[in-house]
Amino acid sequence: MLRDAGFKPNRYIFSQILHGYVKAGLPEEVSSTQELLSQIGLWPSKFAYEGLLSAYADIGDKDSLLRTLDEAYAVLPSIDDKTASREISPILLLDLYTRLVCSLAYTDATCSEITTKLLTTDYFPLEFAIDTVKVLLAKGRPAAALEIFKVIHKYQKQNDHLSSFPVYAAAGGLDYKALEPFWHTANVDSKELFMLRNKCKLYFHRIGKTNSKLGDQFQTCLEEHNVQGALDLLKNLNKTNITLAYSLFLPKLNRSGFSLQDLINQTQDHEINKALVFGYVFNNLVSIQSTDDLKSRLTSCLELVNEYRAKELLPYNDVVRLGNPIIVKLVTNIISVSDMAEIAKLNKSTVMHDVFRIFSHTLTKRSLRMLYLQVFEALMLSNLRSFHGIPKNIVIQLVADVCAHQNVTFGYGDWILSGLKDAGVPRHIMAKLSSDQSVELSSFSDLSVVLFGGRTSNAVRRNKNEGSLANQMKLPSEESVPIAAESLVKALKDDPKKLETELKSIEALWSLQKKCILLSYLVNLGSKDLVERVLQFLPEEQRKQREPMKSLAHIIKSSLENDTEKESSSESVKQSIQNLQNLSPKDLYSTMRGPHLDTLFRCWPTEHISDLIDITKKLSKLGLNSVNLQLAGVLVNRGLSDLVSTLLENNKTVPFTFLVGNPRNSLTKSEFLSSVEYLKSVDSQHIPGFVDHCLRNAALSTNDDNLYQLIRTVVSPPFNMDLLQVCIQPTLQVLHHRLEVSENLPEDILQATQPVVQKISALKAKASN
Repeated sequence: MLRDAGFKPNRYIFSQILHGYVKAGLPEEVSSTQELLSQIGLWPSKFAYEGLLSAYADIGDKDSLLRTLDEAYAVLPSIDDKTASREISPILLLDLYTRLVCSLAYTDATCSEITTKLLTTDYFPLEFAIDTVKVLLAKGRPAAALEIFKVIHKYQKQNDHLSSFPVYAAAGGLDYKALEPFWHTANVDSKELFMLRNKCKLYFHRIGKTNSKLGDQFQTCLEEHNVQGALDLLKNLNKTNITLAYSLFLPKLNRSGFSLQDLINQTQDHEINKALVFGYVFNNLVSIQSTDDLKSRLTSCLELVNEYRAKELLPYNDVVRLGNPIIVKLVTNIISVSDMAEIAKLNKSTVMHDVFRIFSHTLTKRSLRMLYLQVFEALMLSNLRSFHGIPKNIVIQLVADVCAHQNVTFGYGDWILSGLKDAGVPRHIMAKLSSDQSVELSSFSDLSVVLFGGRTSNAVRRNKNEGSLANQMKLPSEESVPIAAESLVKALKDDPKKLETELKSIEALWSLQKKCILLSYLVNLGSKDLVERVLQFLPEEQRKQREPMKSLAHIIKSSLENDTEKESSSESVKQSIQNLQNLSPKDLYSTMRGPHLDTLFRCWPTEHISDLIDITKKLSKLGLNSVNLQLAGVLVNRGLSDLVSTLLENNKTVPFTFLVGNPRNSLTKSEFLSSVEYLKSVDSQHIPGFVDHCLRNAALSTNDDNLYQLIRTVVSPPFNMDLLQVCIQPTLQVLHHRLEVSENLPEDILQATQPVVQKISALKAKASN
């Protein structure tokens, strides 16, 4: 049917089909489409999951969203797909969070499960997250905005953005009291808090109410044909609302018969007139159509710009704030009149260059950068997968090419760079877009961008002597920080010379951010000695802040020792716990956050669990309810469900997604049985989903024993479960792959998994025919 309609089936189209079926309430069609996609090699895929996730978020189906999100986290890493990133980006998580809470009926909706995942990402898009808070405030969702703000506050202590929140809160119908929790979370000093409160109240009383009514007043004037009233409103615009000149007044008054020159003559305000001229140019360019004489239109537009530059009404140098829909319309129309052959052959659009060249004459460099930021953001968040047949990522690459050509740059820690990297923007263009000209995008630094995205703000900086140093030192060849950590631990035991070489290269060439992440993975492995070594590579302030990580590593290390060694180290473990208890909540958070947290919870001595609960409650004072749930889940795994009630502040029971372990720490047989008993008593309907998640995590782990024991437990009495019935297809695929690469499988495991092998093999054979 798609072919008959002139469409070439691809992952973008099918992701939209899945999206549509979910929104239409057709789960059977979703399943059958997934089956079809699996046969032709397009399921599972990142794009398909994004289509499903965004649809579940849009319709407010939180359970399906979280189940599918967990499934994507488990399945995507195992897919052999070199054409796109296989990771769920934090930008997507923030977008899903916004869609979900805004689609729910109650305005105090939040989603701690998504913020938990945000806290475990290797990089965090600060600017995008701040914009997410603003959007949530503008949508009247203060509780959700506060939850994201608490995550932001762990990464950035500056409070520059706080003063902008009242604008968005007013737009969302909130009053100034809704922002009080934000001031307290930011922990601003009393003087600054006093200033913020007063500024906030002033805005709501003098500006916010006026702004919220201005559009209605203007519309009323137009409906009543009160031309003078509309013009008076335009004349009274000021610095706080001048963006309305080009986004609201200019287009509507133009349609009502006023020319640009008429409006300029009427207002006679230099700043308002500059905004009007920018709006006129933008509206001219956004309305480009394929039926136009393109060359003539662009030429006349450029002549207009030059005319108003001569009159000093351009370039416009104030805030550029445009809605995502109008920006998407601009880009869509540009693509519609572009040469498709040129795009396909050269990955370039001359029309795109021509249009943005006009913008570069219309705006100052600062305002032009704002425009590009909004264009990239609008494209990344757009539900469209293609523009007139051109995939979205290619369109982003076209805009990035123009942006680089105009020498517009972004800070190396800017979230936009990680988003552009995910969109496949070529390396040489990425280098031009980065304002950090000292960063050489070698294969190593390129790898660090892939691993850590926009948070590699302290990228590798080389002076004239470091080039030879890099040649002398062999960098760790592993593809990720976790593997690099394992390599160091192995070298510590077996190859001291190799260890010293790798540590030297890390000290000299790794960014500060990457070293800090490495510390977390070394703690996760219980390597206190290596934690001490890597700490010496950090600046003094950072080193002091992360010094307590030695205590965490010691606790994990002691849990791996035999009984005799544990007895001899019990006092030192007790002292390590005492050291952690003495930390402030903020220091505790910076110490415990990371991939080692789950391992720490599982390794914590049983006799000191009450201390761990107290420490975790300390963290919850920062608003991190998800950490409470994470510990509660591990306690249930460990057979200590009687202790979880004090951790469940906002939940009656532990959600089953917090009970399933993860690929690093898949459940043992005893942990699985303890968790099933708990679910039987509080949430029996989710037992099948729990079993599916556990099997998938075990198949993705490197622990053969846990996987085999779990399969035996599930298929044997009293459970007697059919793997084909309890597992969704992605889990079956992961299981099949694990069985294929495993050697010397036990006979009972071969027999128990034979139906899985037969089904997946049949699907593969069918797809290949």
